[in-house]
Amino acid sequence: MFKLLITWVLNAIAFLITQRIIDHFLPGQFRLRDVITALIAAFLLGLINSTVRPVLKFLTFPLTILTLGLSSLAINVLCLMFVSWYVPGFQIGGIVPAIVGSIVLSIVSTLLNWFVK
Repeated sequence: MFKLLITWVLNAIAFLITQRIIDHFLPGQFRLRDVITALIAAFLLGLINSTVRPVLKFLTFPLTILTLGLSSLAINVLCLMFVSWYVPGFQIGGIVPAIVGSIVLSIVSTLLNWFVK
């Protein structure tokens, strides 16, 4: 239970870091209102990644092979955009910030989890 809580907080921190990084390149396109919004977004993204994402990955497996993994990126982007639609205070300004945000969020989250473990 404690490990799950730490992962949740680290993912919220990853959201905040991602927002700061993207704000330098695409100002105002990836917005988080506050830390509570980041915690809610991290929780919802974790919930989606554990329930909906495996089904989508299974259904798009042939497409993933044909596109050499790019459809997996598309699934990540869709999940992130879904979170931005349902979390008040979290806004993504279009598809390009969503793609960049998905990539940066994955990298930052992986690095944070790697440093903690």
